[in-house]
Amino acid sequence: KEGWIFVLRDHVFYGSQKVIAPNKVEASTNNNADEKNNATTKSRQRFHHSSFFGGKAVASAGIFLTDEQGRLTHLYPHSGHYRPGEAHVQRVLFFMQQLGVELSTFVVDMQQLFKVSRKFAPKGGNGNDAVDNKENAGAVKQPTPQMKKAKKTDCLHLMCGLEIACFLAHKALMIERGVFHQIHKIRRIPPDGRSVRNILNHVN
Repeated sequence: KEGWIFVLRDHVFYGSQKVIAPNKVEASTNNNADEKNNATTKSRQRFHHSSFFGGKAVASAGIFLTDEQGRLTHLYPHSGHYRPGEAHVQRVLFFMQQLGVELSTFVVDMQQLFKVSRKFAPKGGNGNDAVDNKENAGAVKQPTPQMKKAKKTDCLHLMCGLEIACFLAHKALMIERGVFHQIHKIRRIPPDGRSVRNILNHVN
């Protein structure tokens, strides 16, 4: 199941079934001698997130997965064009909550927001640049295969939608109140001077 791609714009959801399977398309015969006649080519009949509004700004974008009854089960903030971040996820969850959707009934992929690595070492290699064996100290270092990047759907970091909404809301509140700014100021204090008094004076 590929799900449905969606965008949120002007407080309205716009969606389309996600199609990624390639289709063979027969090219029409052309009388021009410079072009091949009856050529068969492969093209991907795809509808992208940018197709809804010609790439213009949207409030949120991603993919919905549903069960056989049409109930939402997964929300993937995946879009190669819009690159959804925290603000996009927060907007779509808030909008869905306003519509009366129970956020605890589906999960959200947080791999991009939590910076989950999608790289993995191919078979036969450990991902390092070279192998250094103490038993063969004089041997030439042999390079190993480069790290490869897995698909986003193979590295899902799923969390409850309600938990994500609460997390993002609290984080936004902490940013608004300058909590993270104060934490950065404390981190700049030398370790030997991090007494409670010095920290309070530094923050205030």
